[in-house]
Amino acid sequence: MIRMLVPGQKMLMVVLALAGVAAVPAMQSDPRFGQRGQRGSDNREWTERDKQERLDFLAKMLSWRTKEVDPAPEHVFLIARAAELLERMKQARGNNFQFDRLGRAADALLRAGDRILGARKVAQIDENDKRDAALFLQRCYFRVQQAEYFSGLCGERESKQYVTYSRSLYQQARSAYDARQYDRAQMLGDASSLLVSALENIAQASLRIPDPPVIK
Repeated sequence: MIRMLVPGQKMLMVVLALAGVAAVPAMQSDPRFGQRGQRGSDNREWTERDKQERLDFLAKMLSWRTKEVDPAPEHVFLIARAAELLERMKQARGNNFQFDRLGRAADALLRAGDRILGARKVAQIDENDKRDAALFLQRCYFRVQQAEYFSGLCGERESKQYVTYSRSLYQQARSAYDARQYDRAQMLGDASSLLVSALENIAQASLRIPDPPVIK
């Protein structure tokens, strides 16, 4: 998964600060679930209590994010899909692998929503971050190219919309980069990548582990 590659975690601090201004808690790691609220691969250590706490944690984050005033279309889409994934998690409680992957997908969508909200509040020019933003967006670009592949695997009714929004967010990030709004560019770029991460995890939940593609 793509991470923010900004010196001193500057962009992360901006996101957290903006989330505070908006009175919305940032999507931080819950120590009970490991890094970014996630556990290990097949999660054989999941207990029923773990699962309930995971569901409660994501439901709380979802609740806060539905209160945004005048949200962007992408944000509305992400929140709706995250809500659906939470319901699917409840039905998948008997399968640790599916439960985990659906949880990761919901988490990715909620964090993507955070980035979009943060990007709307950051527009200042910062020449010092140009190189970092350029390198980060290169990685986002290649991640977005994977969206179509995972879309074909996951079998989601809205899979094409995931691809559309992922590409749209990247284009917005690129436009922000051209305007020298490098913090905003990286937030939107990260959001585009997180949508692809959600698709990847949904595909894994559906197929377990797909066969690797063949280069033609």
